[in-house]
Amino acid sequence: MKQRRIPKETADQVTELFDREEPYLMRFASVLTAGEAAQAADLVQRTFMAAALDWGTVGERDFAAQAAWLRRTCRNKWIDDLRRSSTMEGLLPHLACRYGIQAPDPAETAIARVVLDQCWQVIKALPPVRRQVALLHWHQGYSAPEIAELLEIQPSGVRKHISFARRTLQLSVGPYLDRQLFDPVDVPKEEGA
Repeated sequence: MKQRRIPKETADQVTELFDREEPYLMRFASVLTAGEAAQAADLVQRTFMAAALDWGTVGERDFAAQAAWLRRTCRNKWIDDLRRSSTMEGLLPHLACRYGIQAPDPAETAIARVVLDQCWQVIKALPPVRRQVALLHWHQGYSAPEIAELLEIQPSGVRKHISFARRTLQLSVGPYLDRQLFDPVDVPKEEGA
């Protein structure tokens, strides 16, 4: 198969993107591949190759949108790999046995949808910067220093925004939420645990 050549200017821009995002994407890929370093590195390389080939679309985005595109593409490539491999057939019984996968309870599903909608309403009602910080942290998985760099604010300010958003959610929908939504440091340990 003949490989497409990309212009030097595009190669330079993709290199800048690689230098900025590769460590984060590598961590993301490592989680997907269950710590298989070689497989994660291959996944990251193929993701950046896809970015270079689709640079007309990727290059027009801001930093956060480029990072989101990379994670989405990386995840999609990982899913494609699973679909192509025969391990998918062996993986499902293993997961079912290990995690006890069961059909969801319709009542719990209905309650979860209502609570999720309420969470979204609470997040949408937050002030713009706080809402952006909350979405970057919880939805995109960015850390406080990464958000601070993206939004050009102090990391302590980011942590305050996250804390306030978390408290607002806890007050509004906390009794109905799964405790895992909140960071482990914020969930009190049960006695004897």
